[in-house]
Parts: sequence; C-alpha cells; structure tokens
Amino acid sequence: MTTVLSDHELFLLAATSSSIIYLVLSYLYGRSQIPVLVAVFVFSNMISRTNLFQSFIQNSVPYFSKLIDRIVGLQATSLPKLSSSKGPGYDKFLALSDNSQLEILTAVKSLQAYATNSKKTNDRRRKLFKLMTWRQQKLCEDIGYLDKLKKIDTSIQSNQSFLNAIADKSVTDFGLSYHDFEKLKNDSSSNQTSSTNYRVIEAIGHYLRDWNVEGFSELNPILKYVRQQLDATVPVNMREKTCIVIPGSGLGRVAHEVAKFGSEKGEPTFGAVYGVEYSGLMHACNQFIYADKSSDNKTSTAKTFELFPHVHSCSNLYDTASQFRKEKVQQLTSKPDNLHLSHEDFRYFKIDTPNKFENIIVVSVFFIDTAENLINYLDAIHSLTTPNSRNNNIKRGHWINVGPLKYGSAAQVELNADELKQIRAKMGWVDKDYKSSLHSNQITENGLVGYVTDKSSMWQGYYGLTMWNSARKENSTK
Repeated sequence: MTTVLSDHELFLLAATSSSIIYLVLSYLYGRSQIPVLVAVFVFSNMISRTNLFQSFIQNSVPYFSKLIDRIVGLQATSLPKLSSSKGPGYDKFLALSDNSQLEILTAVKSLQAYATNSKKTNDRRRKLFKLMTWRQQKLCEDIGYLDKLKKIDTSIQSNQSFLNAIADKSVTDFGLSYHDFEKLKNDSSSNQTSSTNYRVIEAIGHYLRDWNVEGFSELNPILKYVRQQLDATVPVNMREKTCIVIPGSGLGRVAHEVAKFGSEKGEPTFGAVYGVEYSGLMHACNQFIYADKSSDNKTSTAKTFELFPHVHSCSNLYDTASQFRKEKVQQLTSKPDNLHLSHEDFRYFKIDTPNKFENIIVVSVFFIDTAENLINYLDAIHSLTTPNSRNNNIKRGHWINVGPLKYGSAAQVELNADELKQIRAKMGWVDKDYKSSLHSNQITENGLVGYVTDKSSMWQGYYGLTMWNSARKENSTK
C-alpha cells in the first residue's frame, strides 16, 4: 500500500534530508562546492513533488506563454518602414469604411507576422517529435527529418520577403503612418477576415491559381465559359456602354482577363470592370501584382518572386523534393485602364458612374456560396442589374455565374442548384443558359475543376460547378 505524504510532510522531509546530506558531505569534502550543490538538488527535487509547487507551475505557464507570445508578436508585427506622417495616398485610406480600414491595417500586420506564426507550427512539430523515444527519434533523424524541418524554416523566411513587399506597397499606396495602427489597439472586435495566418497562407496559394502559369490551368476552363457568355450577351458595338461587376474578385485574375476582353483582337473593351473584394488581405495581394511606375511614370519596376507555397503542411506528400518546389510569380507592368479594384463589401457596392452604362453584368466566380445570407447576395445583384432601379439609366442587366455550392459553417440558408434556379425565377431572372459541369463537357472532360490543388499531392481538391447566364425580365429589347 502506497502512502501519500502531505505538502507539509514533504517539506520537512526535504529540509531534513538535504541538511543531513550537506553535513555529511561537508565533513567528507571540506570547503568544496559539492555539498551545497547536492543538498540544493535533493531539496528542489523533493519540493517539486508538492501539490503547491505543481499548482504554481500550472498557473504560471499560461501567463508566461502569453507574455512571450506578446513579446514575439510585437517584434513580428513591428513596422520599421512606417513614418509619423501620412503619405500621398492617405485620401484613399480615408475614403474607405471603418471596417475596410481595419481590414487593410490587419492585412499589413498579418503579412509581416507570417514567418513568426508559421515557424510556431514548425516548432510544434519539433516538440511533438521529442515525445518519441530516443530510438524512434534517431530513426527519423537518420533519414533527414530534422533537416527537413530546418529547411521549412528557411523556406518560410524566403516567403516572408515576398510578403513584406506586399505589406510595404499597401503602406505606401494608402499613405499609412504608425498612428493609423492605433486603430487596431482600440478595436475590440476580432472578425477581420485578414487577421489569421491561415488567410496569409491561403493568399499564397491563390497567387499560384491566379498568376502562376501552371496554377492558371484551374481558371482557364472557367474563363472559357465566362468569355463565351459575355460574347453571346454583349454585341461588340455595345461593350463600351457595358459595365462588368465581379464580386469576391480575390487575387484578380478573372477581373483582369475580363477587362482585357476584346483587346487581343483589336476590338473595343468593356467600359468598366470592377473587381470588388471584401478581404483587405486579398485586395492588398491583388494590388501588388501591378508593379509601381518609376519616378518618370513611363516605366515600371516589375519584379519576379520565387515562392515556396507547399511547405506549410507535411501531409500527403510523396517525397521531400515536391514539398520544396519553387513557384514563380511575376508582377505585371500595367493594369488595364478600364479595371477598377474596389475594396468593400459587395452588398453595399455602388458603381461610380452608373449613368454612363446601358448594360450591367455581374460575373460571379466561386463566390455565391461564401455568403452567410445568400439572399442578401441575390438582393445586391438584383439591385445592381435591374433596369430603372434606384434611378439608374441602365436598359439591360445580366448575371453570369460559375462555381460550386460549398457553403460555410454559418450559412443561414443552403440551397441546391435546382432551388437556386427556382429562386432566380421568383426574383425576375430568365435563364439564357444553364448547365451543370458534371453533365456537360463544356468545362472539362470530366466536368471537374481544381481549386488551389497541388497536383503532386496525394490529396486533390476538385469541384463540379453550376453555371448560368441569366437576364432580367425587365430588359429592353432595343
């Protein structure tokens, strides 16, 4: 039968034992430091077994962890390039809503904190690795596992250089000073979409999907359908009187290609194309793809960046080499003149000069299922495109959609494709084209389209899509 000593008894036993040991060793070793060291070791070892000591440690660890995280966080999100004065682009920042301002500020912070946050995940791998036995660790170490973790850290740091450039451009574009970041300290909410490291890693993946040659293969079949429907909907001589609105434009490749539509043939382009993006992080990343002009405003300083987009996970990989593949992202020398990048909530978006246009077309790509309230999205599209609504002068409104129906965890209504079709009819939409990609070979041979999926991975992500081109019932036929 085991006897459990109380804290008081353990303390007395520790004091007595260490004293006796000290006296005996002092007699044997004289003035040596050995008696003190051994006595302290015995005393501390026994005291550490008391409930009082263990309770103190358990209560202290979270406090010190938070303190360390705060110190590390302050270092990671320091902004050495910020000045105390506002820059030339500050009027653009003031024109944003309060929430959009917070989104931009949060995006800058998140971009600069990427390496620190990502390395924490890698450090956790090391801690979990240490839980194995010495033999098990040795087996993994011999095949280079710890070397791989070191290489992940190096790759993360390389990615950080790219993300710092994006953050710096946002600071310059919006004329931010360090005073503006006080807004984040005073904001008690934590619902900014740009506030997590997951979103930063997601943005790196979207750079490949939108602006990398290999990744763009995912968008190509989608753009093919969009181009076909735009061509069938808007005569060439009406393009200049047509405004295209692309909600949830993300990293902006769809908006960019639609803005260029017709230029490759020397034909007129659309009068205006608006890429509307709510996420400050995605907006900043989209802005960055267009290189700044030089001081003479004639040449650009477009750069090519190398990314390591696959280092954030060690799952579903066939070999180490595939995890450390370099991917290139190249800035563009210019942005189409008719392309406008708008950072705001699509539900409240308004076209700057609606009276200039006779046709308004909403092009939604992988967007509608992101809604918490899908009907709010449908109402916003209805309001933008319906002729003679809100005193606009438009004659025709259309809605082209391509995407899956993968609703989030907080969706207030989750409609299937057929239910959506019925609701469109109730809201005054007439389908001119309606397809399921799984039942049509118009998109791909098997009807599936990848979404930020690594083709070298054991895990592949593909979607079937619902596609339509709908017209408002009020549209003029003239």
